[in-house]
This record gives sequence, C-alpha cells and structure tokens, in this order.
Amino acid sequence: MRVPGFPPPYFISYLIRDEERWALKAKFGAMKVRTHERTRNAFVDVRVGSYRNDQVRDGGLLDNDKESESYGYVDLPFGNEGFDGVRHGLWRLTDARYREAVEALLDKKSRELTYRNPARHFVAFQKTKPRIDLKWTPFPEVDIDYWARYVENASAIIKSFPEVMDGQVEFEANHVCRMFVSTEGARQIECQAIWSVECYMWLLSDHGDGIPWTIHHLVADPAELPSAQALHREIRSTVEILRRLAQAPTLRSFSGPALLEPVPAGLLLHEAVGHRLEGSRLLASGEGQTYKDSVGQQILPNFLSIREDPRLERYDGRSLIGHYRFDEEGVAAQETRLVVRGKLKRFLSTRTGISRRHRSSGHARSAYHQRPISRMGLTIIESQNGLDRRALRQRLLDQIRRQKVPFGIRIIEASTGETATDAYNFQAFLGEINLAAKVFPDGREEWIRGVNFVGTPLNAIRGIVAAGKRHVVDNAYCGAESGYVPLTTISPAIVVSELELQSKAETPYSPYTFPIPWERVKRSR
Repeated sequence: MRVPGFPPPYFISYLIRDEERWALKAKFGAMKVRTHERTRNAFVDVRVGSYRNDQVRDGGLLDNDKESESYGYVDLPFGNEGFDGVRHGLWRLTDARYREAVEALLDKKSRELTYRNPARHFVAFQKTKPRIDLKWTPFPEVDIDYWARYVENASAIIKSFPEVMDGQVEFEANHVCRMFVSTEGARQIECQAIWSVECYMWLLSDHGDGIPWTIHHLVADPAELPSAQALHREIRSTVEILRRLAQAPTLRSFSGPALLEPVPAGLLLHEAVGHRLEGSRLLASGEGQTYKDSVGQQILPNFLSIREDPRLERYDGRSLIGHYRFDEEGVAAQETRLVVRGKLKRFLSTRTGISRRHRSSGHARSAYHQRPISRMGLTIIESQNGLDRRALRQRLLDQIRRQKVPFGIRIIEASTGETATDAYNFQAFLGEINLAAKVFPDGREEWIRGVNFVGTPLNAIRGIVAAGKRHVVDNAYCGAESGYVPLTTISPAIVVSELELQSKAETPYSPYTFPIPWERVKRSR
C-alpha cells in the first residue's frame, strides 16, 4: 500500500465481529417479535506516520463519524460459500480507511501550525509483543420454542393487574465472536455469549402518574436466568411495589445524608469517578480532565479502593459480562489498580500514550465502527473494614441527627446514569432512581418517588463517610463515544454526608377513554 507522495501505513489491524442474535418479545400473552439474525462487521485500523506520531488525535474520542466513506463498508457478508465477498468488503474498507488516515494526518499536521499538541512527546501507538490465542467457542444452542413459551406465559401474568396499562417480556441471546489480526503478527479469537430476560411494566395511578419499572436479568451463563415460576413471582411482587409507589408522596428536591445500596452506589461511583479515569480523555482538548494532575493524591476516603480486572469470569457465584481476555487492540486483559486506599494510582489506557512511560492496561474497547478508546470493563470497588447493614444504617441515622435535618434518604434501586466529562458542559452526573425512601431520625422509613440523584463529582465523593462489607454484582451496558459495551460493576453500599436529589420530568396523564379490554370483560361477567 504505497502511493507516491503519501505516507504508507506503518500498522494495520482487522477486528471482525461475527454476531448471532435471538430476540423474543411478548405482550399480554401474545408474541410480538421473534427474530434470529446473523451479522458480521469489521473495524479496520490503518495508521500512517509512525509509532511515535500518527494521524489519531484527541485520544480517538471523535473517530466515530457516520458520514465518513468507510462507514458504508463496515458490514461484511457472512455466508459460508466462498470467501471472496469478505475479501472484497475488507478491501473496500481498508482502501477507504487508508485515504481517511492520510487526510487526517495532513489535517493534524496543519492544525499543529496553529495549536500546540500537549501529547506531542508521548508515543502515538505503543508497540506490543503480538499474542496468538485462537480459542473458538461455537454458537450455543438456543431452545427458541422453550423461550417463546416462557415470554408468552410471563407476559400473560401482567393481564392479572388492570392498573398496569403497558408491559412486555423480552428474551435475548447474543453470541459474538471477535477475530483480531494485525501486521505485528497478532492472531486472536474470543467469543462471548450474553443472555438476558427483561420484563417492562408501566402502571398508571389514579392521580395520572405513570410509574415504569423494568425487571432485568443480564448474565453470561443462561443457567442463572430465572425459571418461569420464579419470574412469575417476581412480576407479582413488582406490581405490589408499583402499587405502593403509586401511593407514595413525591419529593421535589433534597440535599442531605443518604445511604445508597450497592447497585446505586456502584452507579454513582461509575458516573462520578469511573469515566474520569479513562485515559483517552486526558488526550482530548475538549475534555474536563478532572483527575489529570491528581496521581498520588487522595481522591476517595482511605477505606475505598477501585480496580479493574476483566480477567474475572465469576464473582460470588455470578457470571460477569464485563469479562474479556483481549481488548480491541489485541492487548491481553490485566488487573489495573486505579485507586488504592483512596489514592489515585493510574488511569485506564489503550496503546495510545498518556505519559512518557506509557503501557497499555488492555482497556481499548468499542462496539461497531468507532475507534476503541479506554473504557471500563469489570470494575471492583472494594471497602476496607466494611460495615454490616445495621452499622451502615446507624451511620446514616448519625448523619441525620448531626446535621439536624428532618430526614435522610435511602436509595434502594437505581437503573441508569449519565455524566458530562467535557470542558464545555457542567461537570455533573445523574442517576435514575427507581425506588427510594425517606429515613427519619427514629429509624422509620417512608417510600418516595419522582426524584433522581445528581451532583458534581468532587463534592459527591468527598462526602462518602462509610461503606459496607457486602459486595453486589451489577451487569449492564455502558454507552460512550466508542459505543455500547458490556460492563460489570461490583460495589458495596455507601453512606454520603450530602447528596442532592432533583425532580424527575413528569406530566400527569388523563385516564384512558376506555377501560383496558380484559377489565371490561371481568366487569361484564
């Protein structure tokens, strides 16, 4: 690949993802979606220049343009007859990526005539010893008829509750095999299966408040999915929760002490701290770079540590979907101690240099056409001398009495979150609360609804005063510039001296004109 007058590639890699996906959705006892699809796509990394200085800038955060020519060639044939279709697709994609790389290098050089590049003295791309690991796992057998009956029967249970105006049950099985080769000689195959069962319900209260809830099971081992009977019980108990929430008072705002159970605690630390420890963000001029100059400094209480270890496949009997053996740049997964006894030690990193003595931590991750950037995979938040549930609750009550506030907050369930890390926006985060309660000084609890937790990262983590000793697994997906990737967070509960809550955006609904069909049938009988 040599064009007179233009730089040749110094490195090329091919990351091909071969995916098979089964999906079932049923509403109120009837199948809505039943699909089985096979796809294949590729990320081709063509680098021009040298290991010292190439075309990638800003840590690769912005290398995800859907308007680029190469985006049209990402999807590849997957048929088994012949290989020329795949060869043709890779040829078109490689050719386009080369031309885009040359253009990006020239643009980067011209930009440096005006703007200084703070990362000029770091390696553009770390040389690594090529690893060969060809561990192929065949596509798993999926008993689609069993799962079809499973979602139909479970969704029919929802008809027993006429105040639940919408609901559905979903089953998905995704099997992805990643194949990686590079001009350095790396050859790797890694396969991963992720299974999920979800049940979404939306209850409409007498006051017109729509209250959603999603039962969520996301695992790497299908044996961990609930049985049909267990899911039916969970649906019924969840409806009771929704009924109680419908009667609970709305809290418009709050600032004060809070106890976050393990999953909400992990979500808070993921949003407030985790994304700000992704090393690629240290290279982007538009990023806030909250902790760039904090290595060796205390950023958390000395009883908390954070480490990443995607090598783990199970924890406390649970399968972990954040597990992987190699990242998307061909680097083996490794343990990375980010925060030790409260002190920041290092950042998650890719092969792109973030310091003079740079080594990749094996955290380059992406989902589709985006350039891999440093992303969390399997985050473990550890507490030193953690407290049991009774002691944690007492810490919360102590904070309520010390601050002389009428109540504190216990956040029981939270689902998703978001954060802004760029310098243009406010440095803030938000967590979606599903279930929370006021906790009064005498220990009484009263459920509340209608709020989310918000805050700025430094203030939020500065207020952590205690952590539990029981660690809970949360499997989920995380979205960022390089797409949605599977993630596992293992966290204890925490108590914070001050957490801010803000009102959800909600508009009351008018009653439906006609009753839900099966309720009308019941009345006629």
